[in-house]
Amino acid sequence: MKSKILFVLKIIVPGSFRLKLRQLQKMIVYSARRQLFRVPLLLNKQINIIVGAAMTSQRSWYSTNQQWLDITSKSDWEKVFSGRKLIVNVLAEHVFEHLTYEQAKIALNFIKIHMCSGGNIRIAVPDGYHPDEIYLAHVGIAGIGPDAEDHKQLFNCDSLMVLLGEAGFVPELKEGYTSDGKLVRKFLDPKQGCVNRSRGNKKNMQECSAWEFIDANTSLVVDGLLN
Repeated sequence: MKSKILFVLKIIVPGSFRLKLRQLQKMIVYSARRQLFRVPLLLNKQINIIVGAAMTSQRSWYSTNQQWLDITSKSDWEKVFSGRKLIVNVLAEHVFEHLTYEQAKIALNFIKIHMCSGGNIRIAVPDGYHPDEIYLAHVGIAGIGPDAEDHKQLFNCDSLMVLLGEAGFVPELKEGYTSDGKLVRKFLDPKQGCVNRSRGNKKNMQECSAWEFIDANTSLVVDGLLN
């Protein structure tokens, strides 16, 4: 019934008006998140955060958005955290491919500065070692797939692990292809962040993707442990 109602609304309501409604919804949600985020910070409470969350959220995690926490912006980090190490876990799902390599290094440095010892970052991005050329064309740099026109990186497990290692994290491949075409799949502990676009997300894999190319709902997933 819900899907039928949405289908009818798409026909009746002009696209420009729907876009304005979505923008208003995002503005309200993002603003509310910013206010909610102030509570644990006032209490100096250790937290788990999702960076570049868009409209996604997870229980016991704080979703952040570029509008008030641009992970490449020193001033944003200072405004939010005031130099304090309060982060236990970070989830970045399909965020780092939108950064240049230098921006990615900068972002990881700021995350490290504000992360507790023993903390973890989980990065999910398109997989540069994926064997399918159609997949690569969709998700690559300036890719032809949805939301891929501004992709600035196409990481593979090796390049992403090097990036994390250079930033001071101990990297571990959790899901994705290796250079010899082997698909690695390890358990993704939800305590360190649930990746929506992963092979371990059964609901995600059962649903038909609106993106019509192979493995559109999957990711290269690499963890980085901060000792």
